[in-house]
Amino acid sequence: MINYVSDRFFVNVPAIRTSDRRGNMSVPKILSAADQEQPVAVIHHLAPKHAGFDDAAHAASADPGLDRAMSMFGAIADQISQTYQDLSGRVNRLANELDSVSLNRQREHEDKARIANRLKTLLQALPVGIVVLDARGSVQECNPAAVDLLGEPLHGERWVEIIQRCFAPKADDGHEVSLKDGRRLSIQTCSLENAPGQLIVLSDLTETRELQSRLSRSERLSSMGRMVASLAHQIRTPLSAAMLYAGHLSQPELDGSLRVKCAQKLMSRLTHLEQQVRDMLIFAKGDAPLAQRIACAELFTEIQAAAEPEAQRKQVPVQWSIDCGEREILCNKDALVGAVLNLFNNALEAVKGADQPQVEVILSAPGQGFICLEVRDNGVGFEPEDGPRLLEAFYTTKSHGTGLGLAVAQGVAQAHHGRFFITSGGPGLGARAILTLPARHSA
Repeated sequence: MINYVSDRFFVNVPAIRTSDRRGNMSVPKILSAADQEQPVAVIHHLAPKHAGFDDAAHAASADPGLDRAMSMFGAIADQISQTYQDLSGRVNRLANELDSVSLNRQREHEDKARIANRLKTLLQALPVGIVVLDARGSVQECNPAAVDLLGEPLHGERWVEIIQRCFAPKADDGHEVSLKDGRRLSIQTCSLENAPGQLIVLSDLTETRELQSRLSRSERLSSMGRMVASLAHQIRTPLSAAMLYAGHLSQPELDGSLRVKCAQKLMSRLTHLEQQVRDMLIFAKGDAPLAQRIACAELFTEIQAAAEPEAQRKQVPVQWSIDCGEREILCNKDALVGAVLNLFNNALEAVKGADQPQVEVILSAPGQGFICLEVRDNGVGFEPEDGPRLLEAFYTTKSHGTGLGLAVAQGVAQAHHGRFFITSGGPGLGARAILTLPARHSA
């Protein structure tokens, strides 16, 4: 240690640099008159503190070169002191920031732990089965509902093995899958985000399907009550007329022209009766199996052949138009032809009082994957807001009829995975009945 003295302070300059407890470099300290150490700020006229050298020190202070050296040394000492203070402040700030970051990370970790526990509790309480598969298709995680549906063991078991052990698909499963114990499951899958594997959600729809079946059966029984009452009335009227005409035909004195007229009336009533019975059967079944794949042009020809005799009898001009290309449709031909005949007969009755009655039947393919079969007329029409009600079973605006024609058309369209709707611009502006059905290009 070398001691120097200036005008006002003693300076202790260490012979070697040391570091404090934080690893910071130490700097020269000064002793004030109160013998307290302070960092060096500015040092003036340093000289060795020795009794025999005081005069030499004062003499040397008059040297300009030495003054400049002392000034430079003082400036360097000031810079060192300022740098130390800056570094100390920066270290303190970094330490505070590190403490803050550590605290935030600890809070985030605690929050994530709480969320994980909450999700785990939710997963355990879910009524649907949850199965997580890894990249190899093995069960990595599952909840109690999945174990209840699929049995044990599940952890580590391959999904392919679970399918063979638990599932027994049936022909009528559709979008659901049957288990070997008879329960029906809905299965949904999705990929895991940012990780290989899949998430499988299993929903037990057994009770839901049973409740839906009971509800459908109750609704059908309710409808059957109204249908029986309507059937008794609607069958009695044409049947009574048919019996009357048949009675006339049995009279031997009836001349030839009246006999032909009675025979025509009898056939008309029997045809009407047959149509009502057919509509009732289609509505009662509620479904139509799709077992025939035919060309759309062939279907259109059969509809035209079945509809033309009635149009000619009522002397109503009909315009037939087809533009659907080489497409074919999977259908129940009898049900579909019967539904279109209902629409056609409605159009014939709607134009009965028109000055220039006109009916159009159009088959087109306005888009990919479907065809549009439309029946237009310029008859009585209806209020646009009455359209939805006209599709209700047993609702009719006619003095005769079952009110099933449009309901049957809607049911047949749904059975063919299509749509049916009717529109009108208002009373006296005619109506349009439109069937849209899925179709494809012929192979």
